[in-house]
Parts: sequence; structure tokens; C-alpha cells
Amino acid sequence: MSTTTALVDVKAGLPEDFSGRSDDARQWILAMSTYFNMCRTQYTSKQMKLILLNKMSKGQDTNFSEGWLSKIADNTILEDKKTKGLIVYDFAKVFLSTDKTSRARAALADLCMEGLPFKGDFHGFHSSFELEAGKSRVIDENVLKDMLRQAVLTDLAFKMTSLENEPKTYKDWLMKAGQFYNVTQ
Repeated sequence: MSTTTALVDVKAGLPEDFSGRSDDARQWILAMSTYFNMCRTQYTSKQMKLILLNKMSKGQDTNFSEGWLSKIADNTILEDKKTKGLIVYDFAKVFLSTDKTSRARAALADLCMEGLPFKGDFHGFHSSFELEAGKSRVIDENVLKDMLRQAVLTDLAFKMTSLENEPKTYKDWLMKAGQFYNVTQ
């Protein structure tokens, strides 16, 4: 009597978008990791990063994903600084940690474009500001705009505050500051 074992081809569906709730974070990141493990030959590393970030599309998650997408798009940042593993690690710090918001708010308040690690480079600073803003869960645009004004170079802050029509959101401020920075470069 011969027994043969047939291998079954198991298909996995892509998990739903992350709800943005901390109590769903552990389950969601586990589901995403399992999906990528099962489908590891289907996607390149870059595709996995983009899928992971695009599945974070609700509420403050968009700040987190936009920060990472900016970092991934920035050619001045080395590839080993923007791996899927680092995204998952950062996700865990942001969404699984118990006092994540207070740590992120402190990190956001400590950001300074002038010193290390940015050395005056706006583009690296921009990515970090977006990431920390997302982690901080600060939703008051005035607070975020104020933190941004304090963190950028003095001449850049002066140009930003002397605008006739002040941008409404901190993201608009970041865009305008980036334009000023690019012109001066």
C-alpha cells in the first residue's frame, strides 16, 4: 500500500488596509508579514515596501506612510536606510508602543535641520519631519506648523513667515519650504 502526499497550492489574499487603531496593529502587521512570506517570489523588495505603505491609508497612518514614501523616493538616502524591515520596525514603534505618541512628540520637538543628521539638508529633514509627525498623532495644524518653523534653518523660517498668503497646513508649509530651499541651492 503506497501513500502519496499531494502538495496543495495555497493562495493568500492581500490583507485589508490598516484601520489606524493601535489595538489592530499587531494583528495587521502579522497578517501583512505572513502574506509577504507566502508570496515572497511574487514581489520585489521595492514592491513589498510600496504595497505595505499603500495599505496604510486612513487617518494619521497616511502621515506615517507619506513620510516613508518620501524617504523611499529620496535618492540621497541609501537603500539600506529604507528597507521593508525598517518600515516594519518603525511601524511597531509607532503603533505598538504604549507611550509612542509622547516619544514621537519629543522627537518631533527635537528635530533640527541645522545640526546632525541633516546638516542643513532640507530633503532628509522633510522625510524625518513627516515620519515623526505621523508617529506623534498631533492633529493640530498650528502646533505642527509652529514646530516646523522652529526646526528649519533661520533664513528658511524667515522666508516662510514673510509670505503674504500663509499656507494652511504643515504639509503645505513643508512644500513651500522645500521650494525656498531648492531655489537657494
